[in-house]
Amino acid sequence: MTDHQHIGLGAFACTFGAVEQKPEDIPDFERLWREQSPDAEFTSMGCRTFRRFSGPVEDYVIDTVRTTLRDGSVRPADVDRIVFATSDARIGSLRPDFAAHVLSSLGLVNCVPVMVSFQQCCSSLAALRHARDLLADDGVRNVVLVSLDFTPDDADRVRSFALFSDAVASCLITRSDGLVRLRSAAVGVDHAGLLGRDSFLSRQQVAQSSLAAALGEGDLVPSDVTKVFPTNLYRPVALFNATIAGIGREQLHFAGPLEAYGHCGNSDWMINLADYHEKVGISPGGTYLAQSSAPGFFACALLAGA
Repeated sequence: MTDHQHIGLGAFACTFGAVEQKPEDIPDFERLWREQSPDAEFTSMGCRTFRRFSGPVEDYVIDTVRTTLRDGSVRPADVDRIVFATSDARIGSLRPDFAAHVLSSLGLVNCVPVMVSFQQCCSSLAALRHARDLLADDGVRNVVLVSLDFTPDDADRVRSFALFSDAVASCLITRSDGLVRLRSAAVGVDHAGLLGRDSFLSRQQVAQSSLAAALGEGDLVPSDVTKVFPTNLYRPVALFNATIAGIGREQLHFAGPLEAYGHCGNSDWMINLADYHEKVGISPGGTYLAQSSAPGFFACALLAGA
């Protein structure tokens, strides 16, 4: 085992549900929103449409990973590990042979699959940490990270300060530069939040401690970050979460994807990063932060433009 410090992420790919709908297309939407987010006007949400899968989630996963391998110029037989991440409730929605079907369809004949979950929408950043650790093994060269979240019942899309959408995102993690380099990552737990008893103070503490752990390795403070790719929640809540963590609203990049896709669970930070790169461009040497929040958790990863 070797401690490899040079870890690159690249070949980002995002696939959204093929069916585009408006929030008001959900039966009883206004009532559901009032029940889940009382005293919060949906007009302030910042979301105009969401996406729904038109077929099995594994088909979307296969298409997305295939794009990552193509863009990363990696043969399927050269993928050593694939790390899936999804929200807690979705694990039971996957077919029993999900991993075997995906690996077989893609030709990943030398690949060991792993699933990371139980951190809700922070699971993909926990999976990123795990993928980094896998590369400490000299025998592991190519790791694919895949985030997937979907909602079978439209009524379940309406949650507290969130409108869930269906999407898959993936990227290639290697010891080369990629689009960005992973400098550090941290996942923190707010136990009160896990029990539904979180407070302003508990949320602030887990956010600040996680950020300090990630930024501290680079001797940075939040204001040093060029752009932050956060969770696509109800816009006022997303701005509030950034403020209590010491992040300025001008540092956030999420408004466009939130408007078009809503909250895509674990895929949000990759979607926002890819959207920013397409519209603005990741700058070599620039400092970026992937950030996710969920009841009971806060996760972040410090990235540098390669």
